[in-house]
Amino acid sequence: MHNSVFKLITIKEVKSQYPFLLDHEGFDYFEEWNDDDFFFVANQDVYFDGNFHLDIYEDKIKKWFINIFNLPFKTIEELRIEGILINGNIFTNGSIINAEGDYGPYVFISGNVTCKSLLLGGSYVEINGNVNAKEVVMTSYNHGNFKCSGVIDSPVFIVEDHYTTFAERKNDLFYYNDKANDFDSKNDSEYDDESEEEIISNELRKHLNNPLIETFEELKRELEKGELVLKLSNPAPKTFEYWQNRVASNYRDLKLVPHQFKTKELCDLALNNTFHALPFVNQEFITQELCERLVDKDGFSIQKIPDEFITEELCLKAAKSGTLISLIPKTLYSEKLILTAFKNGKHEPNITDVPSEFITENLLEEYVKISKGLWLDKVCKENGIDKLTILKRVIDSGIESLDSVFGNHFSKEVADYSASVYDNESQREKWNNYIEKYKVKFERLGLSDIS
Repeated sequence: MHNSVFKLITIKEVKSQYPFLLDHEGFDYFEEWNDDDFFFVANQDVYFDGNFHLDIYEDKIKKWFINIFNLPFKTIEELRIEGILINGNIFTNGSIINAEGDYGPYVFISGNVTCKSLLLGGSYVEINGNVNAKEVVMTSYNHGNFKCSGVIDSPVFIVEDHYTTFAERKNDLFYYNDKANDFDSKNDSEYDDESEEEIISNELRKHLNNPLIETFEELKRELEKGELVLKLSNPAPKTFEYWQNRVASNYRDLKLVPHQFKTKELCDLALNNTFHALPFVNQEFITQELCERLVDKDGFSIQKIPDEFITEELCLKAAKSGTLISLIPKTLYSEKLILTAFKNGKHEPNITDVPSEFITENLLEEYVKISKGLWLDKVCKENGIDKLTILKRVIDSGIESLDSVFGNHFSKEVADYSASVYDNESQREKWNNYIEKYKVKFERLGLSDIS
């Protein structure tokens, strides 16, 4: 029945047919629309089977919308669709989903909304009627706006850092609104120092079908998929294949897998995608061999390895695979480890992460050779070491090291000392090559006649 309910019309036509929208704050909120951009418009009630997606800025949702409503457009890449307008009610047995928190289209619904759950993020949504949701109404993240002129009627209603206003509400199980602070204190979340996460209230968790859900972010992921989340709905049991697909799509979902399905096979699937899954792996599956395999593959995985498996050898493996020295416990530092991390790192070495007891002339010499030496001045001053002495050591180590010095630490003193070492019969050809290569720098200091 919904195949022809929506039409794709220009914003110019929307302004003409629905002029009252011009007075609405959310209509062209950023004043970026063009009259020849488009809206999806339904000038009647909408009856929809399944989840109704609002993220039409995303190409896959735009394609879904055009296909599901049989709209006459084949090429959509250049098609700018700015909003959805329903001049009537919308009824769906699925959820209405705006998963993207940073942005979204303008959505105006003149009537009532009936759905399984309503999840809103970055869109600007106006509903003139009531919202009746079987399970949850959740609005999340402060890039979005939601204005409901009627009643929010749902067992659970959550406003998490979102600009949400409504006339009335009816929520029998749970209500939380951190913008208004008008909820029962027992519904408040608590910050967990260990996980650095806001843990949702037990008052909410006791109503959730999956007791492993601990954060609003995890609850949002369920709602984004259109899942039933409350015990009162008695959702159908999930299978191993279901969780396998979830984990393959998002490693974080490994945390939500019930114990009977959380096998070594499933944990390995997550770890093959990313080492970030390690904190969600069952303790009995974590071995020294596994940790070594992860570190060999990516040195950055050292940050997720449990303390009991951290050894000097493992840290050295991480350094060889490429990691930041700051991710390695300072108690295991050595000059060899520091320099190995610097040499194999994927980023510019930050020597300010190295404790002062390891700052020696030898370390600084090697630091200059293998990097741009961005923090050489700072570290030398803090540790009472003469910078020119370090640069002379680099120069003395071989003419091939002049690139490191001339490229990043050029000065008259450096040029004069280099000439005293290499402007001789045995090195003159190579020395002249360096003068030519850095000719502009020599001339800038008036040293064009140094050779």
